[in-house]
Amino acid sequence: MHLAQSVTVGAPIDKTFDCWAALERSSEHQKPTIDRTKLTDGPIGVGTRYSAVDQWPGRKVSFEMEITSYERPVQISVRWDQPMNGSWTARFSESGGQTAMEFETSIEPGGIMGLLAPLMKPWANRQLRDGLASFARWVESGGC
Repeated sequence: MHLAQSVTVGAPIDKTFDCWAALERSSEHQKPTIDRTKLTDGPIGVGTRYSAVDQWPGRKVSFEMEITSYERPVQISVRWDQPMNGSWTARFSESGGQTAMEFETSIEPGGIMGLLAPLMKPWANRQLRDGLASFARWVESGGC
């Protein structure tokens, strides 16, 4: 399942990127996020890994994620393998003191979830749209 959305954030590109890249703070602006814990030492960059816990329809899901691309302040990408394979990329561009953020994700649910994916896509698109809007409000209100 491939999803893509965009949002405009009323903040400079450096701040917007750094707020998004602070994955351990995702639970402050993303409703399904319960926890992100950095597993690797050193600064955030390619190869940085996190343990993650999310709440998805009816259950908590635990997995590990890894940053696969980190080009501050224009792009960050992440991938994960379990319980379903997936990845996302966030791209940032600045215009007039605001930041346009484009977000794409690909999720490969298996088993029964794979069969239900076409039915879940409208719900997932709403979740993504609402999550990006929540992130923009969080940054703009000084949450980051």
